[in-house]
Order: sequence, then structure tokens, then C-alpha cells
Amino acid sequence: MSETGHARNIERFVQLINFVDGYGADYNPSNTAITLAALNAVKTQADLKMDTVTDEMSTWKMAVNDRQEAFDGIRKLATRIINNFEASGAPQKDIDDARTFKRKLDGARAETLVDDPNTPEDESQGNSVSQQSYTQLVEHFDNMLAVITISGTYNPNEVDLQPATLSAFSADLKTQNANVAAAAVPFSNARIARNETLYAEGTGLVDLALLVKKYVKSIYGTDSPQYAQISGLEFTKYKN
Repeated sequence: MSETGHARNIERFVQLINFVDGYGADYNPSNTAITLAALNAVKTQADLKMDTVTDEMSTWKMAVNDRQEAFDGIRKLATRIINNFEASGAPQKDIDDARTFKRKLDGARAETLVDDPNTPEDESQGNSVSQQSYTQLVEHFDNMLAVITISGTYNPNEVDLQPATLSAFSADLKTQNANVAAAAVPFSNARIARNETLYAEGTGLVDLALLVKKYVKSIYGTDSPQYAQISGLEFTKYKN
């Protein structure tokens, strides 16, 4: 989900704090977890955890974008390789084997690989019938190169089609995959820490806000203007 929901919870928590601060000496709960000082401390922690999530998400998104850029054009490059391989006079059996991996590389639908920008997980890595995850694309590409290289006829003059260049390209793709996986870990951990501050049972920001509402209702009554100020502040627990 979008980070907006979490931010709204914090925004409403700040509004809640401002209202109870305005009640002055009347707001004097026996539960130390909902004193004004305690509420402000929770708000500070929530802001810090949100900032950390934002920073880690930015790092992860940059890795995702870099990977997408690295993988762009892999299918067109594979087509050029196959054409050059055929032009080299390779045996038909080797051409057929190479084309088998080329078809896997293209995929049944040749869909664009897309990650959900709101999650650290790599949805494109799932097992699809067309075998189009980033990891699988590199595997198909490497298998195609292995067939072509072993054949012994593939020796292009074009530098960008030469085996050494293609091996370096494949290595870069693997690095990009590793970078995304590495960036996903701190992003995921940051979200766990954020959720603990906001949604932990009994001690999270949302549960504390509900306790504050109950306490204010106990002071002024259900029909009081004071309770009316805060009763409409909605807080929602999110899992992600």
C-alpha cells in the first residue's frame, strides 16, 4: 500500500496531541503511557521511523530503476546474437538449441518486468509460466551464450556482440539483481520498525490514540465539545 495511510495516522496523532494539550490541567491521566510527554515521545519516534522508511525506499527504488535500465533491450540484443550466430554458418542443431533459450528469453507474452514500487518484494521474481523473472532472464541468456560459444563458429567482428562483451553484460545483470535484493532488506526492516511504533498491540501509536479518546470521554462525557474535537480523528492499522 501507499505510505500515505501511515502518514495520515501520524498527522491525526499530532492533531490529537494538540487538542489534549489545549485541555491544560484537565488532561491528567493515571496511565503514564498516554501522558502528554509520552505521546510526544511516540510522535517523535514515529517521525523518525517514517523518515527511515522513506530513505530506504528511495535507495531500493534507485536499485530497481537501475536494474530495469540494465535489462532494457536484452531481447533485442538476443535477436541480434541469434542472427549473427546463424550467419556464422553454425550447425542447424546448435541454432535450434540456441533458439530454444531465445524463446524462453522472449517469454510467451514478452511482458515488461514491473515491480510494485510500494513494496520491497520483487514481484517479478515469482514463478511465471513464461519464466520471465529477472533471474530467469539472465539464466536463459547465459544458456543461449553457452550454446553459441561451444559451437565454435560464433566469432563476430562487432565488439558489442563478442563473447567477452556479452559475458560482461551478463555479469552486470547479476550485479543489478543482487543490488535490488540487498536494498530490499533494510527497506523491509525499516517498515517492520515503523509498524512496531505505529501498530504494536497496546503500545503502538494507534492503540494509544484510542486510549486517549477514551480518557477524554471519561473526563468530559460523550456529548462534550472536547470529545467531539477528537472523536472524528480516525486511526487505521495497516499490515504493510
